[in-house]
Amino acid sequence: MPRHELSPFERNIRRIIAQNLKIACQGMTQNDLAVRTGIPNSTLSGYFAERSTPSPGNVQKIANALGIHKSDIDPRFGHSELANDACLQAAFGQLSDNRQLAVIRYAENQLQRQRSDNLHQP
Repeated sequence: MPRHELSPFERNIRRIIAQNLKIACQGMTQNDLAVRTGIPNSTLSGYFAERSTPSPGNVQKIANALGIHKSDIDPRFGHSELANDACLQAAFGQLSDNRQLAVIRYAENQLQRQRSDNLHQP
């Protein structure tokens, strides 16, 4: 069965996860991480090379082995969607130019309204 084509969001998430893993694993080999996590070396290699996306369970195993939070590896596990810059950027990047412009205009309008509201509050 052919695999589905990845969306820009999915490609971006894989890129971010690979970057985060490389940073978190500095000074450690993939084999060291495989031993600590029980995840096969070939599977980890796929994560580092952006060929595959780790399951939530594997993200947790890696986080536990490295003593970090899951969100330090995969931004989708962050506590706040708005604070999750990577996911927001990935979604924004999938929009057409016209829709991106509409989002920017809407955000600017909301910022102006917020500033106005703050001026009128006691």
